[in-house]
Amino acid sequence: MKKLNILVIGLKTFGQSIVKQLYEYNCDVLAVDKDIDRVEEVADYATEAIQLDIKDTTELKKLPLDNFDVAVITLKDLGANIMAAMLCEEAGIEKIIVRSTSNLHKKILEKIGISTIISPDQEMGIRLAKGIMDINVMEAINISENYDIVEIKAQEKWIGKTLRDLKFRNNFGMNVLLVKKENTKLEISPNGDYRIESGDRLVVIDDKNSGDV
Repeated sequence: MKKLNILVIGLKTFGQSIVKQLYEYNCDVLAVDKDIDRVEEVADYATEAIQLDIKDTTELKKLPLDNFDVAVITLKDLGANIMAAMLCEEAGIEKIIVRSTSNLHKKILEKIGISTIISPDQEMGIRLAKGIMDINVMEAINISENYDIVEIKAQEKWIGKTLRDLKFRNNFGMNVLLVKKENTKLEISPNGDYRIESGDRLVVIDDKNSGDV
């Protein structure tokens, strides 16, 4: 398998966590940030870590952008974020992953051709809200950028209520695919009249973009 050459722009907490995880995967990583302290914090985890002011286009253009397989842009500054994304797009980097901070930001990134856009703050807020709602996630499988298949244990307060009563789609952003019974029987594609029983485990598709937390 080819060893990926990855550019990470922006080394605040989110960017640093990406660099450190990529280190575990033995990738070649160039980590870039204008703050020398942040650069030094990831120096032991990146193949190379350099200080560079991303707002200075002449400095960014000095990087061998066409050598990278993947670019990850985590900047919160809207102008710098979009400019870096555009330069990576122009350089022909095959996969560009950009952090968006708002719906407007996301729309702008889509307009310039960025297909992989993440909103970690919003996604974490949605998941935290679901946690507050006492959804006990037993297992989760990522199937795409926007959807997970999740298995959850039926909560005590759900027992005796129908799926229609619980309004899974509206309340949790989830559609129930099947229900695993304690006797191993499966209820495939249960309708809204299905009544939750003790011991039920629900396999759902989780729309990570649902809701506005």
